[in-house]
Amino acid sequence: MKKCLFWALCVLLSTCPISAANDRPVIEENQGKALLIYNIAKFTEWPPATTPFVFTLWNDDALADAFEIIEGQETQGRKVEINRQNKDSIAVDCQVIVIPKQQLQQFIEVRDELDKLPTLTVTTEPNVFEAGAMILVEVIDDHLAFSVNLAAVKASGLEISGNLLRHAEVVNF
Repeated sequence: MKKCLFWALCVLLSTCPISAANDRPVIEENQGKALLIYNIAKFTEWPPATTPFVFTLWNDDALADAFEIIEGQETQGRKVEINRQNKDSIAVDCQVIVIPKQQLQQFIEVRDELDKLPTLTVTTEPNVFEAGAMILVEVIDDHLAFSVNLAAVKASGLEISGNLLRHAEVVNF
């Protein structure tokens, strides 16, 4: 079932432009990013846990609003919760943290701490990805794409499905 949902999303995201077209459905950009990040999380191996599966959106209310479409869903057998972090400090008690451009310096300061945790660090900003975030989600030629810093993912003890990695725009080893 997970594979079917993932492939359906991949087909939808690869055929639906972010901008309007006459005969194609349009996905709001932030909702598309939220769904893509959710599916990346679904195809990542996590340590066993019984707590909710928490996505933290760090000082990015527009993207946090878009994540409401996945709140209450399940992944890894756990209910999804969305945490809006509107402080300069980072909440590390989560599985996925989305880091915006304006938090680059704070991310750099806590990166070593995050690298030791099974927390997937995701960004929509190339500068944050270059500074060590694990996943970059961006719009390329009117389509959503993602890149993976595989060394950072493995250092945190997480593992991303090879099937998912085949769809990445870039995989840094």
